Amino acid sequence: MQRTLDWRLRGMRSVLPLVLPIFCTAFVHHLFFKTFGENNLTLGIYSRDIYIPLGLGAVVSFYQMIGNGVGLRFRTRFFVFTLGLLVFVSALLKFYLQLIFKIPHSFLIVTLLGTCFLTLITAFLTTLKFSEVLTYVRKRNSAALYVLIAVTSLLNYPLILKFFWKQASFLTAKSVYYIYLLCGIPLHFQLTPVSFNLSGGGFAVKIIMGCSGLEGIFFFIFGFSLIQCLEKRSFNWRVPVAYLVGSLVLFLLNTFRISSFYFLGIQLKKIMAASQVRQIVEAAFHNHLGWILYLVGIIIFMRVYRRVEKNIVLETSHS
Repeated sequence: MQRTLDWRLRGMRSVLPLVLPIFCTAFVHHLFFKTFGENNLTLGIYSRDIYIPLGLGAVVSFYQMIGNGVGLRFRTRFFVFTLGLLVFVSALLKFYLQLIFKIPHSFLIVTLLGTCFLTLITAFLTTLKFSEVLTYVRKRNSAALYVLIAVTSLLNYPLILKFFWKQASFLTAKSVYYIYLLCGIPLHFQLTPVSFNLSGGGFAVKIIMGCSGLEGIFFFIFGFSLIQCLEKRSFNWRVPVAYLVGSLVLFLLNTFRISSFYFLGIQLKKIMAASQVRQIVEAAFHNHLGWILYLVGIIIFMRVYRRVEKNIVLETSHS
């Protein structure tokens, strides 16, 4: 009985640090979605591309640090400060359209994003001991390169998305086009200034910036770098190969997502009205399947990579 109680207490202590950062991430993303919508690029970015990776990174970080002896202690001041920051972000987003005419746009964006990042940090420090976190990070200063890669990808992703989404979307659209051509379903390919349109089989899709596959690649680079850093992995010849192969895997997963999305639309179109098909596919399939596939893809890739890495090390030691 006592062992069961101790196990439950340890489980609660392990979950506790995750609750507030995950809540902050979900809440901020909801506010951005409510203010700008999924595809509105008023800020020059998709908000989900910033906060969801950071939230996932927080989850990985917490489990790593708790497992390596970082203690927990609830700090009321950090908790109150975090709630205050959430209120401040809410106010900024609620009055964003009014403030944009009074405050320089660049300053408003920096304030907004900076506050969101600070919110995650304070949520992080609400339950973890700062001194032990600092000691933990210092022990892993040899992995600074992975931190640099993760931060660089995070800061430059908006620019990469802006300048390369058309090329990536073109490759995605062509990949889907040839997949269906091999399956005996010829699609019509049409290029417009803002999208790549595919139609045929009684259904049609527009492949735009969010469908380019760059999101999945960005998530992989950010997550892989973070895991390598936290596990104190050395940088060797296998790492660049892993970055390239993993990015390709995530790009192919995005192609699979859109191909499946198109197939579902064709099948539903046979039994339902076009408006109903669009609502069902977009709500349940289009908006959420990408996240699931990206996460599953990253997890599977990491497991395979670790196994391959282990086998290479064993073969090297035996030779």
